[in-house]
This record gives sequence, C-alpha cells and structure tokens, in this order.
Amino acid sequence: MTKYKIVLQYVGSRYSGWQIQKGVETIQGNLCAALQTLTGETTSVIGSGRTDAGVHALHQVGHFVLSKKISREKLLRGLNGILPWDIQITRIQYVDLGFHAQQNAWKKRYQYRIYNGRGLSPFWHGYAYHLRSPLDLQAMQESAEQLAGWHDFCGFTATASKVKDFRRQIFLSNFTRRGRHILYRIEANGFLHHMVRNITGTLMEIGLNQRPISDIKKILKCKDRRIAGRTAPAHGLYLVKVWY
Repeated sequence: MTKYKIVLQYVGSRYSGWQIQKGVETIQGNLCAALQTLTGETTSVIGSGRTDAGVHALHQVGHFVLSKKISREKLLRGLNGILPWDIQITRIQYVDLGFHAQQNAWKKRYQYRIYNGRGLSPFWHGYAYHLRSPLDLQAMQESAEQLAGWHDFCGFTATASKVKDFRRQIFLSNFTRRGRHILYRIEANGFLHHMVRNITGTLMEIGLNQRPISDIKKILKCKDRRIAGRTAPAHGLYLVKVWY
C-alpha cells in the first residue's frame, strides 16, 4: 500500500461542502470519483477538515491510500485532467502510512474577505462579501484581538454541533485593509462548525456599530449562540493554510 498526501485548491460555490453527501456534489465526492476513474480503485480521500457549502480553499490538504504505487507526476496530471476546473491539485507527495491529514494538523488559517464599498467588480462576485455601509475597522480589530488564547467557543458554534469539547486556542485574529478590501485572518489549533463565519458576522456587527466591543467577552463567558451575531455568508471564506 502507498499513502499519498495532496494539496488542493477549489472554488466552493457550486459544491455542498467537502464531505460526501447523497444526491449532491461535494469536493470529496469528486476526488474519490476521479481516483476511481484513473486507478480503478475505490478509496476515500480524508481532508484536514470539512469546509462548509460555498467555502473556498487556497490550501486544503488530504490523504488517500492506493494498493499499487503510482508516480506522483502521473497521478497529478491524471487527476487534474479528470477533475472539474474548480477543483485542482497543486501538489502530491508520498507519506508514511501513519500520516493523517486531519489528526496530524496542529494549526489552520482561515481568511474572510469583505469588500467595503459601493460597487463590487463582477470579478469579485462570489469571492468576497459585499458590504456597502462603512465599517469601523479599529473597533473590529480591538474586538478580534480579544479572541486570542484559549477559550470555550460554544457561543460561536452552530447550535446543532455535536462536539463535546468547545475549547480552542486562537493564535492569530486580526484585520488588514487593502483599498476597499478588508481581510480577516484567524489561526487556531482547530475550528468548530460555523465558528469562523459566526465570529466574522459578530465582528461585522461591531464594525457597523450595531453592538459594543464588550460583546465578544460576553459571548465567550455566556457560551450562548443566541447572543452572538449572524453567520457571515460562506462565499467570503477561504481556507488558506494548514500546518503539520
């Protein structure tokens, strides 16, 4: 048996997330189908995490096992030739059988892109959240910094989450502005379902002066999803890096 590690990029717009689901198109489903077409083997592709429907990835990582060893170059060319244009593998390497794309990842970075201005270029449609009202970036930055460290993020998690431990360590939480584009970056040892989108939605409400900066600590303390802000739309979110 040979285990392969892949790095891939995808536009999540027309997919129902990473995980295989019956009756809908997913990233994982396309990868498994492409592997079966190319190799004749039925195998599962395990990702570093499950991105939601509509979320993009600049650097997703996965692994799979094949019974026969195939050259990385042949796999890369063959799979990219089969996969649709909006899912492409950028790198393939051999790894030890003990490697696990999800369990061995110790840090991930997500980025949320906001276009804060009147007119959005059609080339950014579906790739950035368009918010016309002015944002108080200083208030958003001050709020984002309060998330750094170990916290219980139950208040920022989807209510249907079945996770038992809601504690996560945030290494980085900040904003940068590039013209009309505002980028929120967050790095952590792991993320909960809808966690980044719920945090971003809350920070945007603070930036719109719809809630005070102190709400961040209040939500962390109360651990109540109903107190946090709305879930930011998926199309502004990108998985940008995974560390091993």
